Amino acid sequence: MSAFRRTRFAVAAAALTCGSGLGLPAAGAADGTSVAASQGSSNCTSANVTTALNQAATPWEITAANAGHLTDADGNQLEGGGVKVAVIDTGIASQSQLSVAGGRVLSGESGGDATDTDGHGTMVASIIGAQAAAGVNGMQGIAPGVQLLSIREAGCNATAGNTEDAMAEAINDAVSEGAEVINISQDGYDADSKLAAAVQNAYDQGVVIVTSAGNQGDRDTTDNNGTDYGVNPRTYPASYQHVLAVGAVDQYGTVATFSETGSQKNTYFVGVTAPGVAVGGLLPNGKIATDDGTSFAAPYVAAEAALIIEEHHWTGSGDRTSARAYDVIKIIEATADGDGAYSASTGWGEADIQQALTTTIDGGSNSLVSEGGSISGLTKMLGNGPNADGAAASTTTTTAGERTVVTPYVATAGNREADNQERWAYIALAAGLLTAIVALAGAAVVRDTARRRGATQP
Repeated sequence: MSAFRRTRFAVAAAALTCGSGLGLPAAGAADGTSVAASQGSSNCTSANVTTALNQAATPWEITAANAGHLTDADGNQLEGGGVKVAVIDTGIASQSQLSVAGGRVLSGESGGDATDTDGHGTMVASIIGAQAAAGVNGMQGIAPGVQLLSIREAGCNATAGNTEDAMAEAINDAVSEGAEVINISQDGYDADSKLAAAVQNAYDQGVVIVTSAGNQGDRDTTDNNGTDYGVNPRTYPASYQHVLAVGAVDQYGTVATFSETGSQKNTYFVGVTAPGVAVGGLLPNGKIATDDGTSFAAPYVAAEAALIIEEHHWTGSGDRTSARAYDVIKIIEATADGDGAYSASTGWGEADIQQALTTTIDGGSNSLVSEGGSISGLTKMLGNGPNADGAAASTTTTTAGERTVVTPYVATAGNREADNQERWAYIALAAGLLTAIVALAGAAVVRDTARRRGATQP
């Protein structure tokens, strides 16, 4: 059984040795190989991130989400009120901007659910539900009205967790605590029957699981047991059917090179992308820090899921069915900026929270559609991606609601970064040619002037 790994780009390649022989990533090798590290604060997230120089500035991903100004189609502001979001991670430090409504601690771990000696879980939770604190810093969550549940089963000093079975237990705990959304910013590389069963159980009860896709998209993956999974391996629970896997993009919408993608070899599993490069979040000490990773793209989308549940009032006992999980995931994917076209690297596109909240479905009804059903008003999603409405088309045009899908496609290899690099290469080439032309023209002018001057000399 492989170790679970927190998906932080800067440290994703190394493993923290735990008593069980399994581990989490820690600061270390940058070449994608595992290194052994002793337990201690130097392996913790807090010690391996950059504290933001301007604490008053709002992190860019929060601004991109338009946090604090997100509304439904009628202009009503949405903050996730009444929705329970469980963060399965290293804990959530209880502080002035983060209120922990409850949770669980994995058996064998010391301290309460609101303890976080690592920092990773607190950063993740703050992106979801941090309360704004004017005059203190610029951090605020995308859905500050949610009830945060801390399910602590990992961390730099954890000894009992960090396995697929521990993750399965954590998911079951979150469901038992009444979570409606679960954020998992961790991944493993081996399929596990208990983990698969826990994911299915959560889905059957209408719980939306949002998980990071993983950070080994451009590097060889070797865990602390010496098992080599290669480059861009299949990750769990990200590649399970009933979860929403999130890849990472930067401020320009470019897919990060580390962001893992699906392929014909390891299945198409990325649902959407979200900000995951140089994003900001709170540390347990209340300071804003910045870091990279699909770990921080996942909570962006988990917050979106909470807002959708609030918008449609899907918090009653009658809505705790698989249809709720299916519909929320479908709305997020269908309103992403891919306009119905699937790409292995971007999924259905970059998540667009405001679009998801203002798209009218089922003629304005809040009724749920069962798995595989067509949700009226949503863009048709065509391709090999998860929850697709049909096969990719090359000549059809489909109108759905107020959005139009033209020539959907499936890109199995390319991504925005490659496209941007190619585009800039052409721009650089053109600029180089222009510079050469100007230089040659200038040389000709200088030469001709010198000749004329020579001709007039006595």
